[in-house]
Amino acid sequence: MKNIIYITFLAVIIASGCEVLEQQPETSVTPNVAFVDAKGARAALVGLYSRLQPEDYYGAYFQYTSDNYADVGAYLGFFVGYNEVDMKNIPSSNFNVEYVWLGIYEAINTANEIIDGVPTVEDENFAQDERDQIIAEARAIRALAYLDLLTHWGEHWDESSLNGLPLVTQSTGSDFANVEFIERSSVSATYDLIIGDLNQAAAVIADSDDRSKASLGLVWGLLARTYIHKKEYTNAINAATAVIDNPNYELQASYGDIFSTELTTESIFELVYNSLDPSNLALYTIRRDEVRPDPALIASFEEGDSRRNLIQEVDGFVGERFVKAEDFANDENPAYIMRIAELYLIRAEARFLSGDSNGALEDLNAVRTRAGLTPHADDSDFINKLLDEIRWEFFGEGHRFRSLVRLDKAEEVLGIEPFRRVYPIPFRELNIQGNVLTQNPGY
Repeated sequence: MKNIIYITFLAVIIASGCEVLEQQPETSVTPNVAFVDAKGARAALVGLYSRLQPEDYYGAYFQYTSDNYADVGAYLGFFVGYNEVDMKNIPSSNFNVEYVWLGIYEAINTANEIIDGVPTVEDENFAQDERDQIIAEARAIRALAYLDLLTHWGEHWDESSLNGLPLVTQSTGSDFANVEFIERSSVSATYDLIIGDLNQAAAVIADSDDRSKASLGLVWGLLARTYIHKKEYTNAINAATAVIDNPNYELQASYGDIFSTELTTESIFELVYNSLDPSNLALYTIRRDEVRPDPALIASFEEGDSRRNLIQEVDGFVGERFVKAEDFANDENPAYIMRIAELYLIRAEARFLSGDSNGALEDLNAVRTRAGLTPHADDSDFINKLLDEIRWEFFGEGHRFRSLVRLDKAEEVLGIEPFRRVYPIPFRELNIQGNVLTQNPGY
């Protein structure tokens, strides 16, 4: 684990064009200077949001690697990392997997620095409620990051499994000479950390309609996402309902409007980019051919589904492309981390699996009819209906693969061996002298 810590020390890199929070961040903040006053702590929080934005996390690789591994994206390009993923044969040396693993741990370490550092700030103008809010946002982002890791690298479907994650929870304090190696924790312990962070955040975080930062809506949404993976259906229903009933969020009347306008009421958490702080979401889907629509996805759409309109030909390029990220000139394409549609589908799944078929149909149809389709009249073959909606609703957003695994459909649908329900731990992590990590079984 040492190389993760080496790479993820706070030197919080904050892009000068970032508009996550309305303040001018410094270009970099290190622990010994970030937490000396309120201004430094605020800048560190901006840095945390910036750490989610690069290509190695939500700027492209996290979503697109997952979708190419599922039956959503298809590889027609040159980057071998995407090819290995699309072939459903990921080696532990795969660049995409290594890149995302390290990118997520960088975000975690930045969150750790904030959680540990903010309480130490000696500034009489730094009110306790603001300190609590900053720490709560950091805990929410740390929970998001660990859940992303767990649902791709950990055996998240089995709480008795020892193949959870290395849980880095302490700030390095810029001391990289004496970093201890960290073993993998169990799946249960990983879930406990995620839920603990979210519960602590929920107690103090603002119920804000600012969709560009962590809010109470995101915390409850992440709890719903966590509980559905844990198969705690009552808790998943309650958490999802808390978001669905929140007046800050609602399904957009038109599916296309979500992606043509920033920060709509559909979004619970959305990363905004601009020309000075661009994403690479259009790079791999339009300007390059690493992530093209899977022909099976295109063929699967029902007639009249408006979501199909977000796959189309683009002038100057051959073949149909994903166009949720349509701005390939300036790359001002947002990353949609959580949308209200996900909460409807989480609640639909939880209701069905806990015996409430009518409620499940109501939630599933809320998403389905928004897309212009006729509502389902009964719950026959409900799980496959649900997985279809997840595939059509969230292509390019990275939800399909972990949903197939969670619902025990990955082997059947994707034709993969059971051990490939998770990514391999990157080879470079295992090849460090003194390393104590264990590889996922089968790799």
